[in-house]
Amino acid sequence: IAIDVIEVDKKNEFPTEVTVRYVLDCMTTLGGQNDQNLYTCACRYDAIRTGMTFEHYEDGITYERNRAMPGEKGGFFRDNERGEEFYNVLLKVREKADSSCIVVKQVKRIKPTSKN
Repeated sequence: IAIDVIEVDKKNEFPTEVTVRYVLDCMTTLGGQNDQNLYTCACRYDAIRTGMTFEHYEDGITYERNRAMPGEKGGFFRDNERGEEFYNVLLKVREKADSSCIVVKQVKRIKPTSKN
């Protein structure tokens, strides 16, 4: 029996937990869990994943979460040039993802009413 081994591009391999959390948080932001939001958020996630490595994503997210922390602990994050650099990359990748993956709402045709 021959088994083909597929090479996985490790730099763009995000952990499953990160994938699920991103999509669920995105769906909540868009108004809830439904098919339209699922497709939009999965599209946005894929765009982010192809736009940066997981390591850079993680650095950007960590900076984003902790930069507003007051005091010395917050200073550790605010003064982190690497984190700030990847946070700025993350913002650009998100902006591109948001414009590429629009939210499509179901359109229903309304029958015209006749006025006689």
